[in-house]
Amino acid sequence: MKKIYKTFFFIPFLLTSLASCSNNQVENNGETIFVHVLNAEDYIDMTLLDSFSQMIYERDGKNVSIIYDTYDTNETMYNSLKTGKTTYDLICCSEYMVQRLANEGFLHTLDFSKLPNYTNYTTEYLHSFDDENGKLNLLPVVNEYGTYTLADYAAGYMRGTLGILFNPDYVLTNNQDKFDNNPEWKNLSYEERKEKLIETFSSEDGYSFLWNDLITRTQSIKDSMRDTYAIGNFEVFKDYYLNTSDSYNERNTKFNDSSDETIELIKNKLIELKTNIFGFEVDSGKNDIVTQKIGVNVAWSGDAVNSINRGYYADDEWTKPREDEVELHYAIPEIGANVWMDCFATPLQEDENYYSSDEYKYTLEFLDFLSSPENAIANVYYNGYTSFITSDSSSDEIDNAMLAYMLYSYDISDGDDDEDLSSYETYDITPFFNIEENVESFTVDLSYVSETLLGEEVDDRVFTFSKNEDGEIKILIHYDPDSFEGRLLSAQYPEASVTNTLYVMNDYGPQNDKIVSMWEDVKVNPLPLWIVISLLTFVALVLGYLGSYKLIRIYKLKRRKKLRELNK
Repeated sequence: MKKIYKTFFFIPFLLTSLASCSNNQVENNGETIFVHVLNAEDYIDMTLLDSFSQMIYERDGKNVSIIYDTYDTNETMYNSLKTGKTTYDLICCSEYMVQRLANEGFLHTLDFSKLPNYTNYTTEYLHSFDDENGKLNLLPVVNEYGTYTLADYAAGYMRGTLGILFNPDYVLTNNQDKFDNNPEWKNLSYEERKEKLIETFSSEDGYSFLWNDLITRTQSIKDSMRDTYAIGNFEVFKDYYLNTSDSYNERNTKFNDSSDETIELIKNKLIELKTNIFGFEVDSGKNDIVTQKIGVNVAWSGDAVNSINRGYYADDEWTKPREDEVELHYAIPEIGANVWMDCFATPLQEDENYYSSDEYKYTLEFLDFLSSPENAIANVYYNGYTSFITSDSSSDEIDNAMLAYMLYSYDISDGDDDEDLSSYETYDITPFFNIEENVESFTVDLSYVSETLLGEEVDDRVFTFSKNEDGEIKILIHYDPDSFEGRLLSAQYPEASVTNTLYVMNDYGPQNDKIVSMWEDVKVNPLPLWIVISLLTFVALVLGYLGSYKLIRIYKLKRRKKLRELNK
C-alpha cells in the first residue's frame, strides 16, 4: 500500500507545491480567507490541504488557507472548545463527543444541500434506522429540545472497529510451556495450535481468552477508559449477547449500560484482567506488536492495518517484503465489537453573519472536498481506516473509484465471468455501497483507479455485478483469508455477516464521572500480581541484605573488642 501511496501522490504534490506556499496559502495580492480545522493527529493526508487551496484559487480566484490544528484525545479537543481560546470552523471528533457537544449547544446543524459529494457517496447503511435488518446508524440523541440524530450535526469521516490484533507465532512460542501443559492444547501440533488460536480469537470466546493465563504478560490493552470499558462489558454480559433474542437497538442499549451496578461489575472484571497483561498503552501497541515485545494487542482497526503492513514489509517505504514476516491477524470476536465513527461538525458561532460569510462557505466546501471518492481514497491510504465515502451503481469511473480501489487492492480473481471461482473465498461488502433498485447490472473498470489515481500500470480487469436468482446484486470480493491482502481486508472492512453485532458507543452523560472514578480504581488498585511479587521480592532482598550487613558488623565489632581485651 505504501508503494501505491508514493506513486499516487507524486503528481498532485508536484502540482500543488509549485503553486502553493507555506501555511497552505496561495500567494497573490488578494485577501486571505482562513478556515480553521481541528482534527486528530495523523488523520489526514496533508497534501490535500494545499490541493484544496489551489482548486479554489483556480476556480474562484480567492486565497483560502486551511489553518490545521490537531489534538490527541477527544477530551483534549472538548476542553479546548470549552475554554474558547481558539475558534474553529470545522472539527472532527468521535460519535459520542458529537452527542455531548450537541447536547451542550456547541454545534450548528449541517446544511447537507451544500455537501453534494457527501450526500451522493455515503451509503444509507451508515445513517439509517433499520432495526429489523440490524443496520448501523448514527444513534438518536435526546435533550430538552427534542430528539434528533447525529446526522443533523455531523458528516461521517472515518469508521472502524475495536478488535484483537495478535501474532499467533509469538503467542505460541513465548508461552510454549503453558500450552504444552494445558489439556486442551498439549496434544496438538504447532500448526493445529496456530489454527486453533486464530479461530479462538474470532470465536465467542475471543474476549474471554484475554483473561486466560495461557497468554499472561504477552498482551497489552488500551489505556482508554471507554474502549476498555467496552471490552469489560462484553465479558460481563457474555451470556446475554450469546443467548438473547433482543433487537439490535436493545443490544446496543446493553452495550452502553452505565448503571452503578454495571460499573462495579465491569470494574472488578477489568481489575482481574489487569493481573494478566503486560501493560496499558494508547499508541505504542501498534509498534510493540511489530517489534515483538508483545503478542496480543486490543487495537483499533486502522492501527491493525498499519501493523499488519509493517509486519509484512522490511523497509520504511513499504516496498520490500520481509524475509521473515511478522504475521499479524486482526479478529472481531463472534460476540460483537465496538464500531466507532469519527465525524466532522461545525461549532456554533455567536455571530449570525458568520453563516453568510466566505469562511463558512469554504468550510463546507472543504468538507465536501474531502468527501469526493478520489480524496477519500487518499485519506484511506494515509491512515488505514475505512472511509464513509463509497461508490454507487453508476458506470461513471469517478463514482466507482472507491469500489475499484477495493477490487484492485484485494480481489485476486481476474474479473472474468467464465473464471472458476470455486477455489476462492468470498467477502460480502454489499451494504457499504449504494445500489439502485432498478439496476440490473453494472461494471467496474479498474483501469481508472490503477492508472489515474494510483499511477501504476493500467489494470485491464473489468468486474460485472449482476442480479442473482434472488433478484439481488451482491458485491463480493474473492480473496484468500490467510494471505497478507486477506488479513488487511478483514481488518479494514468488517464483513456484512458481522455487522449486526457491531455496536455504537454513546456518551455516558451524568454517569461519566463515575466511570472516570472506576477507571482510576482499575489503573491504580490493585497492582498486577507479578508487580506485587517483584516488589515483595525486592524488599525482602534489601531487608535481607541490610540485616545481614548489620549482623556482620556487630560480629566484627565484638571480635575487635575481644581482641583488644586479650592484648591488654
